[in-house]
Amino acid sequence: MAKPTGLKLKWKNQLCLILVLCLSLTYPLTAMAQVDEENLSKSPNLSLDVNEMVEYEPLPMPEDYPNDLSKFFDENVDARSFVVVDGETNRILAERQSNVPYPIASMSKIMSAYLVLKAIDEGKIDWDTEIEAPAEITDVLSDNLELSSAFLVAGEKYTVKDLLYGVMMVSGNDATSVLMWHLYGSEQEGTQAIIDQLHQWGFMDFKFYTTSGVPNLYLPEDWWMPGSNKTNENTMSAQDIALVAQNIITEYPEILEITSEMEYIFKKGTDQEMTFTNSNQLLPGQAHGRDGINGLKSGSTDAAGKNFVATGEENGREIIAVAMGVFPREDGVETTSYWDIEILLDGLLEYPDLYKNEVLPTNTKPTQEQRQAEMLSEEASESGDETQDESQDETNKNTNQRNNPITNFFGRIFKWFN
Repeated sequence: MAKPTGLKLKWKNQLCLILVLCLSLTYPLTAMAQVDEENLSKSPNLSLDVNEMVEYEPLPMPEDYPNDLSKFFDENVDARSFVVVDGETNRILAERQSNVPYPIASMSKIMSAYLVLKAIDEGKIDWDTEIEAPAEITDVLSDNLELSSAFLVAGEKYTVKDLLYGVMMVSGNDATSVLMWHLYGSEQEGTQAIIDQLHQWGFMDFKFYTTSGVPNLYLPEDWWMPGSNKTNENTMSAQDIALVAQNIITEYPEILEITSEMEYIFKKGTDQEMTFTNSNQLLPGQAHGRDGINGLKSGSTDAAGKNFVATGEENGREIIAVAMGVFPREDGVETTSYWDIEILLDGLLEYPDLYKNEVLPTNTKPTQEQRQAEMLSEEASESGDETQDESQDETNKNTNQRNNPITNFFGRIFKWFN
């Protein structure tokens, strides 16, 4: 074979040099890009509010959802967010920003009530167990007229039944803390128990700082959850509040015996006897009363606005309705969360078969146990795939170590040179 001339050899050497340089430059740049991407993904700006950090996509409702109903709600419901859920199918019948967490104020007390009923169920306490109200709680919560309370007196003993009525009927922050401190030892431990229970149910996108929903601003710093500050208060979405309400009335329907009563005699037969009156305006005979409504809980702070989660039966169906963030209107008309829920339920009466629409989104979520089982299943599957891939790679390597795109490419180049 004839040797290449000097000119041809020089040109081919330059071509090889160019190829080598291109390859050497490409790999470092690619690796650098991956490192930068990883660093960015692991460095979120924790100074931002959660609602600023997370962009919540609107909940997709089916294309055949009644336009007239949507328009009716848009024009008449003032609540910042709301949801109505069919209790049997868990289908969402109406909603606005229902997946966005907002302050929930005293609707938080549903979780404390759940844990108290759970403790009764487990035999840790009973309805007649007497608990002494410590001055540490009454000085902060009972004596502050800005906060709702059951007007507990330091050193006095109260039955669990009286305290639970104080929680659910008059939204007593003091009654809530007395119960939760008795069960868990402190405000922080009681709050952590709530957080743990929510995690068990599969809830992820929420914030809990107190057992009652009182903002940190009104509490001593040694009551605050670690890492929190005076601006913090409990937040959840309307969807999650609806699911919490559904959990408690399913597991402990006796809560409805409390929330459906119009009056209760507190500390009956004692010097501290008081009559508690139910503020739920959706109960039969009340201003926005409806037959079949039996609960559940209100809540209000400056940041939360007026809120209510209603439970009961409408048009022969079990429902859970939540209205959150009702604030004073610019025209001066005083609206309430009760009024908004009445509007929502009135509108849905015109579409009694809407719950049959199988395309409606549902208000469900996997529990922590289900999530863990799914993760273990995925890890086992991936481990099996990796073992199979490694075995195949080793087989291919032993079959032909030189059979890969790079060696094949250079093989063709050098073959051409020759």
